[in-house]
Amino acid sequence: SLPGFSGVGIHSTLPVFAVATFNGEVGAMDDDAPLSNLKNVNIKSSAVDDNMTLAALAQAKPKADTNGKSTGGKPKAGKGKGKAKGAAKKKEERQSSSSDSSSSSSSDSSDEGDQGDNKKAKAKATKSQRMALLKRERDGPDEDADEEDKKDNLVKKRDRTPKQQVVADLLCRWWYALPDWPPDDQEFYKPKLEERKLRQVTIQEWEWVPEEDERGFKKVYQLSQFRGVFRNSSGEMIDLRPQETCPCFQNFMKKDLPELYDLLVKAYEGQLKDLANSKYNEERFRKELEASLNKTRNKSYEAKKIAGPKRSRTA
Repeated sequence: SLPGFSGVGIHSTLPVFAVATFNGEVGAMDDDAPLSNLKNVNIKSSAVDDNMTLAALAQAKPKADTNGKSTGGKPKAGKGKGKAKGAAKKKEERQSSSSDSSSSSSSDSSDEGDQGDNKKAKAKATKSQRMALLKRERDGPDEDADEEDKKDNLVKKRDRTPKQQVVADLLCRWWYALPDWPPDDQEFYKPKLEERKLRQVTIQEWEWVPEEDERGFKKVYQLSQFRGVFRNSSGEMIDLRPQETCPCFQNFMKKDLPELYDLLVKAYEGQLKDLANSKYNEERFRKELEASLNKTRNKSYEAKKIAGPKRSRTA
């Protein structure tokens, strides 16, 4: 190295005017540096000559390379363009999010508007129905309106025989003509329970009594909502109601037509009697029942006339 100037290495294999730089900084190497560091040495031709003073040589700046980058100092990172792109992207995202929020808010407002319209329409319809009902109660029944309702709500009945039609009418009011079914008397079910080796217990004592008593009768309890129907410990249902007297279509069809007409007449008479206890104005319904009763009486008379000769022949 030159006396009085440390940090500038002048090697014997290099020209005198060559300046060694390491990592872009002048004087970063000396003669004692290992040879492996020579690969990192950047040697540039200096614009100085042999007569240049050492002070000027120390202040000499390295030249820029062909790419326009300086060989000395740390290169500046090009972040300006990246920042611009990032700002543009964020701006687009804000615009898209704002447009989405505006569209969602507009759709929500439109849905709320539709719901409000529907509520108004329902309220209007309900109000009009109430007004029509009040008008009908004040002015009395409107025959024309009733006829229109019948046309709109017309349901075609299934083709039935006269006997099937009588049975259908009787099933709508059989409790006015026949005894109560199933029987409400608990004594009626005791023999039936004993035949099946069963004994009735209450729900309150169910958990405290044994499954079988000293006679070997198993415990059952009656369903409160269905008289005559019992259930045992395994959950099996036991129906002890009298099926032969059940007011059903099958049992009614076994009866003769005159008997069915008599039962229907009795049912209409009982219904008219019960209608008198109503607290509402049932004048129109009463007239309908009276008309049906008179029609059934006439059919009953005709059925008995037809059945008379048949019975005499069979006798």
